[in-house]
Amino acid sequence: MGVNWAVQPLDDEMKSYLDETGIDYPNNPSRLPTGREIKEVVAALSGFNVEISDNGVGDFWQAQIVSKRDPEEYALLNIEKYSGDDQEQELWFEKGSEDVIISILKKLSKMSGPLVLIPDTGDEPTVISTAT
Repeated sequence: MGVNWAVQPLDDEMKSYLDETGIDYPNNPSRLPTGREIKEVVAALSGFNVEISDNGVGDFWQAQIVSKRDPEEYALLNIEKYSGDDQEQELWFEKGSEDVIISILKKLSKMSGPLVLIPDTGDEPTVISTAT
């Protein structure tokens, strides 16, 4: 059994939740990354084999990202309904290595601002930014 990871922007609703749970976060603007930003970050990953499944706008998009050194270091980035290169994308990770996922989100947060990584295990979320 693996962990599925939701990714959310650091919006007012998320800030309220983090305040309630006592998790610190930066006070920076935040949004979900665009399709173009996701594609740029994934294409620039070094040390990984990347396979993209792109079914076009309105359909499922996926990047399978596997370390060339260790196949246990991987991430499976999913977008249920790809809305276009210039649109923000609701993304999530299906299983994968937390370190690899965090590394990808750090790169995305340079463009989108802080992102919140939420495991489906009930564990506390992690705020990912260029400072983490």
